[in-house]
Amino acid sequence: MCMACGFTSTTYDPCLDISLDLEPSQGVSGKSSLAKSNNSCNVEADCTGSSQNCGISTLKGCLERFTRAEKLGSDQKFFCQKCQVRQESLKQMSIRKLPLVSCFHIKRFEHSSIRRMSRKVDRYLQFPFSLDMAPYLSSSILRSRFGNRIFPFDGDEQDACNEVSSEFELFAVVTHTGKLDAGHYVTYLRLSNHWYKCDDAWITRVNESIVLAAQGYMMFYVQKMLYYKASEKQAASWCDVRK
Repeated sequence: MCMACGFTSTTYDPCLDISLDLEPSQGVSGKSSLAKSNNSCNVEADCTGSSQNCGISTLKGCLERFTRAEKLGSDQKFFCQKCQVRQESLKQMSIRKLPLVSCFHIKRFEHSSIRRMSRKVDRYLQFPFSLDMAPYLSSSILRSRFGNRIFPFDGDEQDACNEVSSEFELFAVVTHTGKLDAGHYVTYLRLSNHWYKCDDAWITRVNESIVLAAQGYMMFYVQKMLYYKASEKQAASWCDVRK
C-alpha cells in the first residue's frame, strides 16, 4: 500500500504450507508452568547457546507476526500506479482462502551469510488443539483497517470465502530433535481423540501433555467439521466390527 496516496496493489501466491518465523522471546514462565503440570517430561529450554533458544513462542503469535503490516525501507520503494513515481509503502501478508488442511512450518533452521554460520533454534513453541484462522484472513484484515465494509477481491466467486469454516483442529505434529547437521524426526498423530507417537517402526499411544511438550517443527490442522465427521465415521466402523 502506498503511504502517500493509499493505493493498494494485491498479489496472489498459491502455497502448500505457511512458513512462520518464531516470534521474539516472551520469557520462560509459561513454559515452566507447563513443565510442572506435565510432570512427565522435560520441556525446559536450553539457554546456554543463545538467547534465541530462551523463552517461548506461540503459534498464534507467529501467525500475528506473519500477517502484521511491515513498512518497507527507503531502498525498497515500489512504483505507485496512482502517483506514477516510486513511493514508500506498507506490505502485509494475509490468507485469502483457507484450505481443508492447513500446514504450518516453523523456521527452526537459520542461515546467516553475514555471520557465516548456520544454527537450529530450539525455542519452545506453544500450539493449540483448536485454532480459529478468522483473524488472519484477508477479509478480516480489511475490515479491521476500513471498518465493516466488504471489499470483494478480483475474480472471487460469491461464496469463495464461505466454502470452508475458519475453525480448525490439530491432527498431526512433526517434531525435530538434534542439531542442524544431525537429528531425528518424530510424528504425533491424532486418531479418534487419541494421540499416537510414530517413531520409525515404533507406534505408541501417548497423552496430550506429551504432544504439547514436543518441539513443534510442523503442525497440521484440519477443518473442524471434517475432523468430527472422520471421527464419527471411525467410531461407526468400530461398532460394525464389534457386531
